[in-house]
Amino acid sequence: MSRRVLVIDDVYESLILGLEGRHFDVFYEKDIPASEVVFRANELQVEGIVVRSKLFFSGEILQAIQGLRWIARAGVGTDNIDSNRAQELGIEIINADGANALTVAEHVLGMLLGFLHQLPSADKHVRDGLWDRERHRGRELSSLRIGIIGYGHTGSALARLLRGFEVPIMAFDTNKSGYGNSQVQEAAHPDRVWEWADVISVHVPLNNETKELINRSQLKLSKRSPIIINASRGAILNTNDAVWAIENGLIRGLLLDVWPDEPPLQEGSIHGGAFEYLRKQNCVMFSPHVAGWSEESYVRISDKLLDNVLKFIEAP
Repeated sequence: MSRRVLVIDDVYESLILGLEGRHFDVFYEKDIPASEVVFRANELQVEGIVVRSKLFFSGEILQAIQGLRWIARAGVGTDNIDSNRAQELGIEIINADGANALTVAEHVLGMLLGFLHQLPSADKHVRDGLWDRERHRGRELSSLRIGIIGYGHTGSALARLLRGFEVPIMAFDTNKSGYGNSQVQEAAHPDRVWEWADVISVHVPLNNETKELINRSQLKLSKRSPIIINASRGAILNTNDAVWAIENGLIRGLLLDVWPDEPPLQEGSIHGGAFEYLRKQNCVMFSPHVAGWSEESYVRISDKLLDNVLKFIEAP
């Protein structure tokens, strides 16, 4: 039987063509309902599945797909796959590590500059026929201290973009050391970043250690009423603690590309009350989980994912 792959989300054509060039039969079914994936995978007897965000691959689903060897996530995070159960079943999880790092870094920088110079408010102000310049006086990024939690692909990409602003940077990473330079200080502990920075951007994967990493105890450490940026995963932020921090003046801004339950206005969501409060605050800025989405990253993700899949299937 031929080697078969089921692609259940939209991907750039290079991934499909690359797999076909290695003699895979690729079934590109980006419109398949999530409820039909298990049946279809078993019907085709696939060895691999490519997914973006359509389905959470729970342990039950993983076990139900017979003969599955690998799942490739068209993105960086793999928190929509039960990694522990996948390991038990011998299913390899493959991602496109670093493929959208520059895109996320640019988005974070754009949100920060827009916030500092009040661009969303200024745009609406002029569209409403008004012209109050003093009300929209901005603040220079170069006057601030930047903290980065997580100095992997994305955190380091953000630091590189910030070089031209000549801002001091302090970064912490659980798994890295020796990355400090004339602009970037290495922090021995994340608390030091929270105490020191005017802006804190978090770039970590979602796991048991990072869930609700941004919480009341960390926010209490802040001495400079920082701007907090989260473009990683929504569950990294404790939303109720964010509300508390704004109410008590502990942070001056909250810039969010992600939310624990996406989209936020879902019936029965435990985060609904926090969202209703935050969306009414001028110190909060949102975007709909698009920090990693650009025309360029769309291509790079598929290219990188193809490389990583081929490394796995061609490994001795």
